[in-house]
Amino acid sequence: MLHNGRAARRQTLRAIRPRRSGALPVLAACWAGAAAVLALWWQNTPVVHLDAAEWLTGAGRLTGLLGGYAIAVVVLLMARIPTLERRVGSDRVTRWHARAGRYAVGLVLAHVLLTVWGYAVRARTGFVEQGTEVVLTYPRMAEAAIGTVVFLVIGGVSAGAVRRRVRYETWYYLHLLTYAAVYLTFWHQLATGAEFVGNATARTVWYVLYGTAGALLVRYRVLAPVQLNRRHRMRVERTVYESPGVVSVLITGRRLHRLGAQPGQFFRWRFLTDGLRWSSNPYSLSAAPRPDLLRITVKANGGH
Repeated sequence: MLHNGRAARRQTLRAIRPRRSGALPVLAACWAGAAAVLALWWQNTPVVHLDAAEWLTGAGRLTGLLGGYAIAVVVLLMARIPTLERRVGSDRVTRWHARAGRYAVGLVLAHVLLTVWGYAVRARTGFVEQGTEVVLTYPRMAEAAIGTVVFLVIGGVSAGAVRRRVRYETWYYLHLLTYAAVYLTFWHQLATGAEFVGNATARTVWYVLYGTAGALLVRYRVLAPVQLNRRHRMRVERTVYESPGVVSVLITGRRLHRLGAQPGQFFRWRFLTDGLRWSSNPYSLSAAPRPDLLRITVKANGGH
């Protein structure tokens, strides 16, 4: 709608002026955290020896620290924090999550290979023999090995060439195993990480980092949807078949105008019925929202 007058013109220009992106501060915070991890490694490495075993194990420690930090960042980006998604954009956060996941898997794999290789060079044993000894004798290493395998499976399924060939639901269910992998690998970091053994401050910081990521995940991915649905009591009223393979779903509820939704805005929908309750999918509103009605229109695609 256009308005006459200078005041109306200024108001209209303010309304359509693009907002400043919040991406740069978030990226700066992420890289600052990575720099702090490097500083922790450097502080705990007073001397860098020149023999191959020390170089390999040192690189293994560094990639392990960065991999552990990247895993925490991945969890934070999965938490769907409203402020982050509004300032940066849900699509961009999703791309960051995918990229951080690739970094995390690569760093974890490098950590395993470099550390075991360094131990094998020092002990003058074979790589497989040394790896078996590490898993069976080091504290918390059996759980960490299982978690690492889970990470590698998730990373393999999420690769573009594989991802395009698997059902969305299969990818989604496997992706949920990320939480189990995080739990399994976390304790190994504190039990055997040279930067944490005997350093209460570093352990506390790591607990706070992972605890904050986990708390935000539970708050916004579990509790927030439950509270939202208890408040608005959304129910499927009926479905309308618009054309072959295209169906509209009409959802009723209470005080839906308080959602502040706009036509075309997408929500992540989880329908609590057989075959649908274990996954959520993004569908856009296909009509202007009403105080008592929302409508989405879905084209048949994939297994949902």
